[in-house]
Amino acid sequence: MPYSESRVQMVVAIEDNLDKELWMFVKPLSVGLWLMTIVGFIYIGIVVWILEHPTNTELGVSRGERLQTSLWYSFLTLVFAQREKIVNNLTRVVMITWVFFVLILTQSYTASLSSILTVKQLQPTIKDVNDITNNGYYVGHQDDSFVKDFLTDHLNLNESKLKSYGTLEEYHSALSAGTHNGGVAAIFMEVPYIKVFLSMYCNKYTTVGLIYSSEGFGVVSLSPSFSLIYFLVKLFLAS
Repeated sequence: MPYSESRVQMVVAIEDNLDKELWMFVKPLSVGLWLMTIVGFIYIGIVVWILEHPTNTELGVSRGERLQTSLWYSFLTLVFAQREKIVNNLTRVVMITWVFFVLILTQSYTASLSSILTVKQLQPTIKDVNDITNNGYYVGHQDDSFVKDFLTDHLNLNESKLKSYGTLEEYHSALSAGTHNGGVAAIFMEVPYIKVFLSMYCNKYTTVGLIYSSEGFGVVSLSPSFSLIYFLVKLFLAS
């Protein structure tokens, strides 16, 4: 009688999917937010110039110099290094709001960048069965298990691409080696075995894809007479 489900699922390795590249510093913000921030700097610079250029001589002599200084003034809010004084109260109100926005933006950017650089972005190496069939990867399964027939009959995997293993340590070795180094890209096994396997190697592997139904585990009770006959047959075959 079945007493436990033994559904089948795929186990694959996980890896750090983030490339440490030169342009990583732009990843914390989306493209839209970068564009909005640049436009915001230019807009604030123009607003400062409109409010300050009639009376503020510290921004420059000519209108061109004042516009250039005003634009540069808005960018300097990132490091709070403005040297020119502002004289218009409306400009002060605008700059207080802008400084508050810049403070939030810089803190969020710093936190996101630190997280990207320090935390591993772990992702499965394979997403589903289609990745296996399209790339011709090798797949593992348990020795003397119905899973082999399931892979060939139901998932239409090539039998020449299947490899059998008997222990959890062999699963680990095969997945660690990978399909191009004599191992496999994924292993299909029953969910109870998966739970034991992931409890041993939880930081290296994960389950992906669909969970396929199967007949389930069961237990059989033998009568004393049948047990005696079974024992005598085994003894005869052994001799």
